Amino acid sequence: MYISKPQHYQDGKSVNRAADMNILIVNPNSTQSMTEGLKPLLADLASANLSLHFFTAPSDAPPSIDDARTSALSTSVTFSALQSILKDARSSESTDVKIRYSGYLVACFSSHPLTPLLRSRTTAPVLNIFEAALLHARALAMPFGIVTTGQYWEAVLENGAKEFFSGRDVDNATTSPATDEINVAGFVGVRSTGLTAAQLHLTEREVVDRRIADASADLVGQGARAIILGCAGMSGMEDAIRVGAQRHGREVRIIDGVRAGVVLLEGLVKTNAV
Repeated sequence: MYISKPQHYQDGKSVNRAADMNILIVNPNSTQSMTEGLKPLLADLASANLSLHFFTAPSDAPPSIDDARTSALSTSVTFSALQSILKDARSSESTDVKIRYSGYLVACFSSHPLTPLLRSRTTAPVLNIFEAALLHARALAMPFGIVTTGQYWEAVLENGAKEFFSGRDVDNATTSPATDEINVAGFVGVRSTGLTAAQLHLTEREVVDRRIADASADLVGQGARAIILGCAGMSGMEDAIRVGAQRHGREVRIIDGVRAGVVLLEGLVKTNAV
């Protein structure tokens, strides 16, 4: 079974060295191209003190996380593959330097069950990009919406956002109010493109951009002033969001949960540094 090794990426090149802070970005699906696509988009966040490392789930994980079944499968396969990495230290591939991961970012835009599993195995901070994006949006204090992939995610992410901000389990009707009774200030809602995460990179770019623009225009028409990219595979597709907003003659803030997650984890590590 092939498991891609965590890699450090800085200034457009793969580098083997230790840094004061090492963040592991975990792609819990098996599509290596999605991981590769993140590297140049995050390279400017790395520094002499911060190294970004990347891990892609092995081939028996789903190529795209599109529903509850693939989410559960990706969790099982990825968590198993990460067991050796979750030890206190891990040797890099080509040196004797020990890499200690200061934080973990799960690059799936959902309340991915891998997140609490990782938290149970490490004292380092763990975030997923869904949480990071929501925190970023709340900090901006402006109406926001989410553009996501398949239609399945519309209700799931809307419930997830309400649960995240309310601290209640909106799926548990015996202990929590109905979902529609929970209001999140400034949250406009979720709109889907109808494409899976994998299809974002397999479909003609013109089609992808049009669908993202359509979904964004709908949210802006509902009052959104900030748009969250609701999939790690959408990183780098910000221009399509802007095109959709311009249909209403507006500009919007665009939130990339992967970038937000790296910055938040860096801050958490610095805050708790001894």
